[in-house]
Amino acid sequence: MANKHQTQTPEKENNVVDMAEFRRKQAALRLRRILIWLTVIVILLVAGILFVRNYTSKVYESMEILSVVDWKPTTGATILPYGNDFISYSSDGIHCTNAKGQDIWSFSYVMQDPMVEVRGDYVAVADRGGRNIYIYDRTGTIGEISAPSPVQMLRMSAGGVVAAVLDDISTTPVYLYYHDGTVISYFRTTMSRSGYPAAIGISDDGRLVGVSYFYVDNGRITSRVAYYNFGEVGKNETDNLVSAFEYPAELVPMVEFLDDDSAFAVANNRLMVYEGAQRPASISENMLTEEVQSVYHGSGRLGLVYYDKSGQSKYVCDVYDQKGVRECSIHSDVDYKEVRFSGDQIIIYNSSTCEIYTSKGRLKYKGNFDDSVYLMLPGSSPLSYVLVTDAGLKTARLK
Repeated sequence: MANKHQTQTPEKENNVVDMAEFRRKQAALRLRRILIWLTVIVILLVAGILFVRNYTSKVYESMEILSVVDWKPTTGATILPYGNDFISYSSDGIHCTNAKGQDIWSFSYVMQDPMVEVRGDYVAVADRGGRNIYIYDRTGTIGEISAPSPVQMLRMSAGGVVAAVLDDISTTPVYLYYHDGTVISYFRTTMSRSGYPAAIGISDDGRLVGVSYFYVDNGRITSRVAYYNFGEVGKNETDNLVSAFEYPAELVPMVEFLDDDSAFAVANNRLMVYEGAQRPASISENMLTEEVQSVYHGSGRLGLVYYDKSGQSKYVCDVYDQKGVRECSIHSDVDYKEVRFSGDQIIIYNSSTCEIYTSKGRLKYKGNFDDSVYLMLPGSSPLSYVLVTDAGLKTARLK
């Protein structure tokens, strides 16, 4: 008889999982996924490096016109960039037009000497010597300001705050308004106390206002650059004044902001750079040996244009970062209409000729336009542009 207690070797059932084998396969799968992702990342990095290297080093030989849209400017109109769109204005009215030649909005007025400020999504218009300031955004009219005395200077912040220098009988008031006309604050200056305002600038957020004054001290012109804070920090200061800098025997005709906490001023013999979102402080001064012909700024950079005394070219444009460090010097023979900073591009052009450089001063393109160009705007890609010309709106690309 067979022993009914005889032991038999148990067989592994099909539905029993070998946990060690399962863990080994899971680890191999994770490793394979990691290797795939690392490969993808390396490929993207290499492709990006090659693209950047090619983009920054390649010199393009031509500008291809991709499309043309019918558009005609108003006779005598001035044309300004407005993001990817543009503003055209004259003494009769103002228009906002997109790259397809369509008016986004337009308004009529009668002004002798219109002043137009464009910043971010906001546009401010006033007649020099008039009392009304009209405010627009991309939807059209959003506000009208009635100043208590004639407007002499006008600035606009990217957040819709208006700074206006007015002309009164015995004082020169400086008013700060919200775009709906509400007065934020104001202060009055006199020639005897602070001097006469020569220039005014406002930060993107509208908190800081910089004013350049000039006055006569012992028979010589002297300038003073003052910064006013209209936020919490400036509330306890007289006239909201938080910092000021004296420049004996100098005229400072320009003070501007690069962003909320970076500003600069240009005197007849120096470039001054300031930093601070609450109390701007002087962080850099660059002495200038040549007379500045023009000043341009954008994308966190600024450029000073001089006649080139070295004989290498007709003009030289020294480009500085927001710390006042000179990044490059561009030599050009173009009788420039404008120097535009857009991303990492520096565009120098007039109605017939264009030069494009990298932010480090490397030439990317040089060529002539087929039609007279009023305005050159960056397009939707690094190599594309919108040309506002007398033959219509042209979309172009470097090739």
